[in-house]
This record gives sequence, structure tokens and C-alpha cells, in this order.
Amino acid sequence: MRKRTKIIIALGALCAGALVLGACSTASPYKDLAERGFNFSVCYDANGGVISSKANTRVVDTYSYEQVQKGVKLYAPDNSARGSGNIFSVERSGYFLAGWYAQKAPRTGEDGSPLDEEGNVCNVETDLLDAGGNPVYDEDGNVQKTYLSEFGKPQGYTYAEKWDFNSILQRDDFEYTEGEYAFTLYAAWVPYFTYELNGQMQEWRCTSCQKLYYGEKPQVCDNPIGDAAEGGKIPTCGSKNFSDEGLVWSAVTSYSYNPTVSEDTAVAIPAWNEETGVLEYGKFSQPLNQTFLSAYGTEDDCNSGQNAVTEFKNEGTWDQDTATATGNVARYFGKWEDGLWYRVSDKAQLAKNAGAGHSIELLADLNYTEQDEWPIALSGNDFTGTFRGNHHTISGVVVRQTSSDDRKGGLFGGITASAAFENITFENITYRLEQASRIIGSVFGLFAGELSNDARMTNVKVSGELFIADSIYIDRGYNPETGLSSIRHVYDVGLLSGNFATCGISLANITLRTENLKASVVDSSTGEIKIG
Repeated sequence: MRKRTKIIIALGALCAGALVLGACSTASPYKDLAERGFNFSVCYDANGGVISSKANTRVVDTYSYEQVQKGVKLYAPDNSARGSGNIFSVERSGYFLAGWYAQKAPRTGEDGSPLDEEGNVCNVETDLLDAGGNPVYDEDGNVQKTYLSEFGKPQGYTYAEKWDFNSILQRDDFEYTEGEYAFTLYAAWVPYFTYELNGQMQEWRCTSCQKLYYGEKPQVCDNPIGDAAEGGKIPTCGSKNFSDEGLVWSAVTSYSYNPTVSEDTAVAIPAWNEETGVLEYGKFSQPLNQTFLSAYGTEDDCNSGQNAVTEFKNEGTWDQDTATATGNVARYFGKWEDGLWYRVSDKAQLAKNAGAGHSIELLADLNYTEQDEWPIALSGNDFTGTFRGNHHTISGVVVRQTSSDDRKGGLFGGITASAAFENITFENITYRLEQASRIIGSVFGLFAGELSNDARMTNVKVSGELFIADSIYIDRGYNPETGLSSIRHVYDVGLLSGNFATCGISLANITLRTENLKASVVDSSTGEIKIG
């Protein structure tokens, strides 16, 4: 489908104040104007930017030929001198405006090879795709090819004849042609200078539409294809077939700045805050479920772990005459660890940084008293991260289960299949089961309400006491005719976990205590408890 181009027309040297919105053709908006003598059009082409938040829009000032013969002064679309109603913002996200230029051409190197907007050679052949992500075919039915740089970017542009808005436009060689601009100025956009911190990610390619995905293998391709009917839903590829493209370097996080207003030629690498236990990314955004370890200037250094950098530098340049940048993206290659990690040295740090999906590296023993609260984020949720103990001990924790609404509980509410515990001791832990939901399937234990058998436990020790109040009742009886429990409210309690999984953790150092209850461990290998 052909894109519609909106044209904002300001009449007669900016003084008439009339605004017209045209569409599709450049001829129709000018016909009446030309008949009235306004036949010299100066077009301001946003060239990939947006004008007053409107895409595919151009500003056109029209003059009479007599005015241009005498000389007229031009005003950029965003210049306040244009007067009320004729001022238009011009923007492009991630770019700064170098100026307005009379000449625009594809960017090439000295040998004629195409260059992207960073000055890198475009020498990677790939399929030419349309706006919907579909391959473009030639007349013989073959997929057309195009070239990108090694960083996946197409050929950029170079500019010439930057317009000086203090000068006068004077022409005496004009011949009016209906629908054509007499003079065009192109907005020249230079990309912000960027620090890019990369990591190796798994790449997947949809075998149907060729869209690339990174990280985990997608379940279904969501690439939009085709055109939707008026008001209809745009269809998607929907393919479930993906090819493994191996590990590729891809940006994990980045920081961009406008070099015309900032001097960030050097920025700090992410660093740990020892007081809070948080890894601070500074001017970089915090990645999703990835934690920075170290950075290197080249792929080879990163792979070998040598010559780690202590500061990031951007030595890019840009040329005002051509509005082109060279080396404006400073690429660094990082080592990363899966998970959102925190380094914990005391109880306050754990309380602040604990989260169901967080990963914890323990840097010291944590000794709790009855007055200290264990994070509800751990005891009330399913833990999915990693707990790296570094051979430290967490001791003295007391967790009281007092809500009749909770359906699972323990030191951890649940521990999922993705969770891992390494080289850690939980010592003298007390879990008091005083109230609980009476919904069938509720689970409670000293270490976790529910413990996945697929959770990874490496050198994990647990000791302590499980206390069960007299308000808790469990019955294993059932009706042999129906196969259903004869007691309406049944929930499970185990020494280590409510679903009786142990993941190889010894139950020998966990004791059971009750009040006014007849309770017993009915299976010493799983810690299953029966009451009543």
C-alpha cells in the first residue's frame, strides 16, 4: 500500500497564515495556489523524522516568482519567526538534527562500497523484506537481496549544501512545473552517539518468514504479515518452526546521548554498591533477567577473559558538512550471568533485595533472632532464582504462619523447577504452622510449602523445628467406593516440604513439635506427617 504524505502549506512568505492538509499527490494542493501566483514552493522534507508528531508529513512554503526574483529569507519549520500557526516541531527519536541540506545521496566509501549510518561497510547479503516483514520477489519469482553492515544496518545517507538560514534565496531561472517542488531542503539526522554493551544470545530464525528471535526458543512466530481489512486484525505468521542459528552477539543494554549537548566521551561501567548490595548500571538501563559481570573491548578478549576494561569510551566523530557520523557506536562485549542478582552481607540487605524472581549471593553469615522478620517476599511466594551461599549459614529464622488464607508456606512459600541453591546451610530454623487455608491441596513444610523435584540443590543443609498448632488437622482417610477423601478439608504437611519432595536434603536434623495433637511422621524418607 502506498504511504499517504501529508503536506502543510504556508502561503505567501509566511504572512497569509492559511494551513492546508493535502494527501497522496503533490499536484492538487498547488493548483489553486499557482493560479493565484504562489507557484514557487520550498519543501522541508522531514526525511524520516516527524513534523508536529505527524509521520509522513512535509512543510511547504509557497512564494510568488516575483518574490523569489527579489530574494526571500527562509525560516526553518520550528523557527518562532514564522509566526503564530506556522511553527512546527521537527523530531526523530534517537537522532539529532544536523541541519537542513539541499543535497542528499546514498553514503559510500572511497571505493564506492555502501556504508551504513555509522560508516561501516554494508557487505552482508540478506533477503529484502517489505514493511510487513515479508520477502520481496523479482519478476522471475526469486527473493530480492539487499546488503546490510555486520551490525544489521542498511546503507545510510550523506548530505551537502547545508542551508544557512541567514542567507537569502534568490532565483531567476525558475520554470514552474505542476506538482513539483521548486526547492527542497532535507532534514539531516545524525544518530545519537551510543555505548552498546553486548552479550552472547541464542538466535532463532522463523523458517517461514525469516524473523529473528533471541533468547529462549519462541513458541510461535508473532511477525505481522499482510494488510488488514478496514478495522480488521493484522494477521501474523503463526509458524511454530524455528531454526537454531547458534550464539550471536546482541546488545543487552545501551546508553545514548546527543553529542551536541553532552560530553559523555567516557562513562563508568556498572559497579556494585556495597552498602545496598545492588549492582548499579549508572547511565545504562538495567537488563531484564541478566546481571553484568565484566566488559571487554573485543570479542576475543571477552572469550578469553583478558584485558577487561574499567571505563567505557566513545571516540566517534561527526562531520557537519556531510551530516555523517563515523564510529559513533562504541561497542563493548560483556560477560553476563542469568538472573537478577543481589549481593547480600546483612539482614537489612536481604530484606530489601529479596524477591521471588531475584537471585542472591550471600557474602556473610546471617544470624536472626525472634525479633527479626524473614522476608515475606520469600516465605509467601514461589522462589524461581538462585541462592548462592558461598558456604555461609543463615540461622535462627522464625517464620509464623498465621493466615487462614494462605495455601502454602515455609521458609520459602514454594521453590520452583528453575530455582537453585548452592553451598548454603539453613540452621536452627523454626516454622510455626498456626493457621492455614483448609482448601484441598494446600501445602506446608519447614523449608518450603512446595518443593519441585527439578530444583537444583548442591550442598544444602537444613536443620530446625516444625511446630504445628492444634488448629491444624490432617486426615488420610478416604471412601474406597468413591476414591475421595472422607474429610472435606485436607492439606499436606511435611518435615521439609508440604509435597514431600526432598531433592536429596537430609531430614535427620528436622524435629516435629505439636500442642495437644497426635502427630507422627508416617514416611521417614519424605517427612510426610499425619495428624489425627
